[in-house]
Amino acid sequence: MNKSLFLLPALLLGLASAGSAPAPAPLSATAALRDPAGQVLGTAKFEQMGAGVHVTVEVRGLAAGQHGMHIHEYGRCTPGVDPAINKVVDFGGAGGHFDPGMSHNHDAPTTDNKHGHGGDLPMLTVGADGVGKASFMTDKASLTGENGILNRSLVIHAKPDDFKSDPAGLSGARERCGVIMRDGLTVRDYPLPGAQDFPEGVAYDAKKGVLYTGSAQNGTIYAINAQTGAVTKFQEGGALGRMVALGMKVDAQGRLWVAGGAQGTVSVLSPDGMTLNVLQTPKSPRPYVNDLVAAPDGNVYVTDSSRPVLFRVDKNMNLTAWLDLSKTPIKYQPGVNLNGIVATPDGKYLLAIQLNTGELWRIDLKTKAVKKVMGGLENGDGLLLDGQNLYVARNKNQVVAKVSLSADYASGKLVKEEPLAGLRFPATLAMVGGDLVVTQAQLDRMGGTPETPFKLTRFKKF
Repeated sequence: MNKSLFLLPALLLGLASAGSAPAPAPLSATAALRDPAGQVLGTAKFEQMGAGVHVTVEVRGLAAGQHGMHIHEYGRCTPGVDPAINKVVDFGGAGGHFDPGMSHNHDAPTTDNKHGHGGDLPMLTVGADGVGKASFMTDKASLTGENGILNRSLVIHAKPDDFKSDPAGLSGARERCGVIMRDGLTVRDYPLPGAQDFPEGVAYDAKKGVLYTGSAQNGTIYAINAQTGAVTKFQEGGALGRMVALGMKVDAQGRLWVAGGAQGTVSVLSPDGMTLNVLQTPKSPRPYVNDLVAAPDGNVYVTDSSRPVLFRVDKNMNLTAWLDLSKTPIKYQPGVNLNGIVATPDGKYLLAIQLNTGELWRIDLKTKAVKKVMGGLENGDGLLLDGQNLYVARNKNQVVAKVSLSADYASGKLVKEEPLAGLRFPATLAMVGGDLVVTQAQLDRMGGTPETPFKLTRFKKF
């Protein structure tokens, strides 16, 4: 028999393998486990597997026996106050247990996140040689999404965990701590100085090399040097009655446009921070002016998340109700409706995301015809259009999504979702050269305890 017949299947397999793209590496992270003196005495590895995470831990220098082990809220292995005893303790800066389900209850590692902390893990068993090893799966945590643990901390305690006593199962002192850092990804953070910043909007002035971001809490607007990271106050919150700053855009004249949320206003600021105009939308019980875009036709289009109307500001600063959305396929529902908005560079269309339904819509600027592009983008907040790629900040999902759009923007396909190095309720996006910048708005923490410093994060396009 011809030996080439035996070789043919292998040859075909090799050709098929050579022509196919390599599978992407699984999402993974590492925590270097340190003692209170800062010495690295162990490592924890995290690898995304489906909806859960495979965790492997190896640590040395601990007393023999069982030790409580938990994921804590903050990515800080520093001293801090333990609220349970109101004293500064080693690794107190890591905060309490990670609790994405807001259960406020310490429980077993098998308890779902609605009834127990998402950070409740199996115990670590340490041998007589002081070495502890563990390997397990958990579906309570993830490296992406609402249960994301990137840039949080793994803490190992001195005593066993009883899996019932709040807040930490009587597991004693914090003896090892490591920040869970994404593998193979570099980002740059722009920290903000305020304790109540909640940075919702972001815009970039390429001529000045400056990023603008504004507070959803008090309206303060900052200017950030995109190269150095230096932060200055561009305009104080409350200027001419503008109490908040949501969506932001810089127009061709260098003016900064700011959506005013529940005030129902659109503010226009000069390049040096003076208020030029405050435009008021029609009075109504529930206004929520959320985002805006300066389109190629010279007009600015404005979304309202509560009222089914798309506003337009013309070149003469006249604000009008341009499109009654109740007469289109877009159906407003309880919650946040139309939010992020962008204009296509050909000047033909607007694209807008409906946060509560996850639907992306195309609006024809000439005919006002509305077409659904796609669904499945729930919690879609800010948008950024780069050619045929649309980036979506999905706030509660804690990812930036990439959507590939058809040539006519009439359809789209979700390509990838990125948690970056750990996102905290991302809201809006801006482009700086070949990079993107996303706000970590933490709007889910308004009225609670946010992670500080607040920050914007810059990353390479994906």
